[in-house]
Amino acid sequence: MANWERKSQYLLREIVKFRTYIDTLTLAQTQKQKIYADREARGEELAKAAAAAAEEEVEAAEGPGNTGEDGANEAPYASEPIAQTPTLNLSLTPASVLQS
Repeated sequence: MANWERKSQYLLREIVKFRTYIDTLTLAQTQKQKIYADREARGEELAKAAAAAAEEEVEAAEGPGNTGEDGANEAPYASEPIAQTPTLNLSLTPASVLQS
């Protein structure tokens, strides 16, 4: 009879151990979902704030009196023209050189 009692106590300890493990996993999953939800909400808030800041920058750049031009009328010209280098005529053959 003592053998059955020890086996029963062992099985009871195992049941308690696994129930505790399952409860811990369930709690961890719940906390994980909460953390991810908080991160997503915070990310959306940061995205909205960044979009608002970008919109304010655009509005400030397009403010009154600013037409978006930098004031330049045309591209500047080079001060001196680029000199062209002479090209070699490689079509000359030794026979044509001798004839000239």
